[in-house]
Amino acid sequence: MKIKEELANNSSILIYAPDAGYKELIIDVAKKLSSHNICYITTNKTYSALIEIFKKSGVNLNNIIFIDTISKSIKKDPEESDHVYYINSTAAMTELSIVLNKFLAHKFDYLIFDSLSNLLIYQNKRLVIKFVSSIINKIKESNTKAVFYVMKIQEHESFIKECGMFVDKVIE
Repeated sequence: MKIKEELANNSSILIYAPDAGYKELIIDVAKKLSSHNICYITTNKTYSALIEIFKKSGVNLNNIIFIDTISKSIKKDPEESDHVYYINSTAAMTELSIVLNKFLAHKFDYLIFDSLSNLLIYQNKRLVIKFVSSIINKIKESNTKAVFYVMKIQEHESFIKECGMFVDKVIE
């Protein structure tokens, strides 16, 4: 995937992430964008799990700051680092929105949201759609380019279509 070219022409992209090849996709995108400042929001894997995957794959981690919504819900005291901020849980979308506002003030080149589908586990579809619309508008105001992953799951088709209305391009 020519992610840099896509982001040169679009400020926000929604990528269908297949079950098979998901790990390779997130590594490929992170690798290609890692020479720039990235805010990586994870609702899918813990910070420590992502770091391990990215290190093994040669992703430059120096320019990536993570917002981890998973670790605090499974560990009382997750690993401390200057490269991660922990949200209390994936269900805490208000907290995530507030933290994201603060992070966007730091002028990241890219934001990667991994993945929107996981929000549906914790909140109803309407609330998640409103959240997605809100954060995409905030991202556009900040001039940050954004990549959103969504799992290609049959029961999420209407959610995916609605999210697709807010972004500049959908890539299957």
